[in-house]
Amino acid sequence: MAIGSDAVWLRRIKAPGAETLAFLYGLEAVARGTASAVLPIDTVRLLGSDEAVSFCVLAASAVSIPSVLAAPALASRFGRPALLSIFCSVGALSAILFSLNIADVQVLGFILRALGVGLVSICLNLFVMDYVRRGDLGRSEPIRMLALGVGWIIGPMIGVLLARYVSHAAPYYFSAASMLTLMAVFWLLRFKSAPGVRPTKNRAFRNVLGHLGEFMRQKRLLHAWINATGRAFFWMCFFLYTPIYAVKTGMGEVVAGALLSLGTFGMLAMPFWGRIARHIGIRRMAMACFTIGAAGCAVACAFVSMPIIGAAGLLCAALAMSANDSYGNSLFFRACRPSRRTEMTPAFTTYRDIAELIHAAIFSVLLIFFDIQVVYLVLTIILIGLAILSRRIHPRL
Repeated sequence: MAIGSDAVWLRRIKAPGAETLAFLYGLEAVARGTASAVLPIDTVRLLGSDEAVSFCVLAASAVSIPSVLAAPALASRFGRPALLSIFCSVGALSAILFSLNIADVQVLGFILRALGVGLVSICLNLFVMDYVRRGDLGRSEPIRMLALGVGWIIGPMIGVLLARYVSHAAPYYFSAASMLTLMAVFWLLRFKSAPGVRPTKNRAFRNVLGHLGEFMRQKRLLHAWINATGRAFFWMCFFLYTPIYAVKTGMGEVVAGALLSLGTFGMLAMPFWGRIARHIGIRRMAMACFTIGAAGCAVACAFVSMPIIGAAGLLCAALAMSANDSYGNSLFFRACRPSRRTEMTPAFTTYRDIAELIHAAIFSVLLIFFDIQVVYLVLTIILIGLAILSRRIHPRL
């Protein structure tokens, strides 16, 4: 029975479509998640300050954003399989650099990591657009989010346990191996199921910058972008600064990994959150979740001397923001005319890079003068602003 079940599972993974892509997304999430709990702590130890982490991210963003904007053109020129393979290797190389435990190469490691993560994600997104039929997107997105959730739940705990019981370098070796496994599985699937992964040559790629002005002039599109940027801003802060918060408040590295894993546990409930969003509407969902997230961040800031309460506040905020992610990019899809999605989608997807750049710029300055809890004070203010802005979402959504 076990052999038969495995055969069925393998046939599903080998078939092109939602399951195949979700499996690749899950491997990428494991690769990132394994290093996420130990990388900020190691960077603070090597470079000597909390703001050093933000400076590293800022430098990485400055290099990666132009590369990300150029990704569609690069994929069209060189082919997506080659591009994905190159940047899986770049991501693995960044993990190897982190494992060296040398301060002088830490910034280079962040830059290569940002390039690897950004370009691999874009390649996978391009495959989703080309090889998952429009009618199947409603089914594929929950599967993709489930795979991402599983990767982010197990990854941080694997990282801290490897660092604690094996060696300092073990989490980074595991992360590098995961990226290379993603590349190997991709090529295995390509040869076994070529129609599911071959590049499409007749898709026209447009200049992102050329459509930014039109995008920003449309209020509903701009609101959708601000909403997505705010959610990305929260998660980037959560994964980057929560391990530092845990160590600074005396909870330790194992608790840091547990917080990251538990914080993403709500992603497994995406189908449930989605039903709630459909029942009460996106407007009410966004207002409630941003408000609860702000309250949780405020608790983390106010109770830094009582870290257990602060950690509970962070988990509450993460749970609320997991629920908030249930409607995904629906605001954008409903605001953008189908005839304009080809031009508007690249402009919209800049929200990830802008969120990373903004949060790195803010905290590279603030953490020079304030302790780590200032991160959660800023998050509280931003999430309150987003809750207020969510009142402008159309009541029928």
